[in-house]
Amino acid sequence: MLVNNVLVRPQGQNQVVVSWTSGDESAISWVFVNGQFAFGPFMAEAKARSVELTVPQNVTCKIDVHDLTSGGEESPASIEQAPLVQPVISWNKVDAAMLYRVYHTIFDTGTIESKLIDIPATARERIEIDCPIKLEGKGGRWHSFRVESVDQFGNESLNEVVPHFAVDLPPPPEFTVSRDTVTGLLTFRIL
Repeated sequence: MLVNNVLVRPQGQNQVVVSWTSGDESAISWVFVNGQFAFGPFMAEAKARSVELTVPQNVTCKIDVHDLTSGGEESPASIEQAPLVQPVISWNKVDAAMLYRVYHTIFDTGTIESKLIDIPATARERIEIDCPIKLEGKGGRWHSFRVESVDQFGNESLNEVVPHFAVDLPPPPEFTVSRDTVTGLLTFRIL
């Protein structure tokens, strides 16, 4: 469960104290900074909790805290969303293949298909790679990938084209920080 009321106080250069109240004393807490795991599992045996974290300098940080009450081996994922611009490309093994050739086309721009990468054949039954380029996704755009197996004589197979829709995330909401002049506490607000 994502914790909504989180207080972040500066504690020195690159240091902050993150405080929150858990809904359950037995909950296990996890903390993420900019979508990356930072701290956890944290078991305080009290509802009021706080941890000291090191954060990147001179950049805006997003901190999210999750509490799990399941008590199992489960660990949460950050709420950080990555844009859909670097998909995983996968295909099944071809026994006669010496290598696999991956091609790419952008549907709606009329670009000519181009070779992305050659991948040496392996013994694995299923081959998966991260797309080696960031796909253009402004406003949403269709891309296609074609993977061909190449035999020892350089002959390419004929396989089907696999479409992928790439889209960038919308611009982030406005973020404001204000300081209470009496207590010195910072208030973070997303508009």
